[in-house]
Amino acid sequence: MPIRILHVLDTLETGGLENAVVRIIQRMDPGRFEHVVCTIRRLGALAERLPRERVKISCLEAKPGFSVQLAPLARRIRETAPDILHARNWGTAEAILAGWCARNCALVYSEHGLESGNLQPDPLPRRAFRRLVFHMSDRVFSVSRQLRDHHARMTGFPENRIDVIHNGIEVERFYPSDEIRARSRRQLGIGPEQFCIGVVGRLEAVKNIITILRAVATLPPSTDWRLMIAGEGRDLAMLREFAASRPGVAERVLFLGEVHDVPNLLNAMDAYVLASLFEGISNSLLEAMATRLPVIVSAAGGNPEVVTDGESGLLFPAGDTEALRGRLLQLAGSPALRARLGGCAMRRVEQEFSSGGMIRRYEHLYSSLAHPPDAIGTSTSAFRTLS
Repeated sequence: MPIRILHVLDTLETGGLENAVVRIIQRMDPGRFEHVVCTIRRLGALAERLPRERVKISCLEAKPGFSVQLAPLARRIRETAPDILHARNWGTAEAILAGWCARNCALVYSEHGLESGNLQPDPLPRRAFRRLVFHMSDRVFSVSRQLRDHHARMTGFPENRIDVIHNGIEVERFYPSDEIRARSRRQLGIGPEQFCIGVVGRLEAVKNIITILRAVATLPPSTDWRLMIAGEGRDLAMLREFAASRPGVAERVLFLGEVHDVPNLLNAMDAYVLASLFEGISNSLLEAMATRLPVIVSAAGGNPEVVTDGESGLLFPAGDTEALRGRLLQLAGSPALRARLGGCAMRRVEQEFSSGGMIRRYEHLYSSLAHPPDAIGTSTSAFRTLS
């Protein structure tokens, strides 16, 4: 019988975590694994990418803001009868409590990023509950070592009991193409010699897009640059207003909205910038690197685990506009440097951050829980520890 996994997420809206879950479900061996998805608040656009003929999807439709979903989650667990329940991020933490009370499946809890760029301690009740969730779970992991260390520090939970599974991307979808580059730049109105900078992601405060705009606004007039910003979010109006208020900036910035053909868009770029105040492991960063783009990234969160400064990209202190400006000028003035960094970036992703490697790690995790070496059965380690 296939191992049945109940995936609990807040939503299936477009995002790095949600994209990773869809890829995992699509690519895991259907002969060995069966998937059920339950979202807390709403489904979202990515639900359409899941194969409905073999993946059951449901939503609890919880109201915005704080609402206890323990009883609905417990009912869903009883109805699903999973071998493994996997809850992701704080918004689904109570699923672990519901699963622990059911005592009929193994429990996995994972952290994929922070809700904001604030690395200050959460309120004590939240830290205490997160620690309890960690203890109840059979496996706890994060997508970066930095995120693991952060949660160990915040909760007091032993660091050596939090594993790390890095994100991975489908590298075969992202590759450099001169033909695609020329066509995409023509469609976007970007000249062949213009230095095109790009960023793809949610336009939220934690992504810190404003630092990119501030940096390009101070580039010397002799630098013929263009900036493409792809994505939607709460910061869009503020970013548009900033660009419009700077002479010589508004006409060089393209706000593209949500883009569905990301591989073609990446090919149009000369450099990719990620200025986040915090990241787990950014899928958009990995995609840019797989496209052989030189990348400039903030030394925040899991970014330094992906990019080695001066080898597979360039780092700068998060929020440091002047440092980012200097890095942009480095790349703008040296096609040879761009080529060298881009080549190293592509090899780095192929070797360490492929989707295939990530899938194998998830399959091993789930198999080890469903078929433990000691064959204890369905009793969880959390129950043995806490009872």
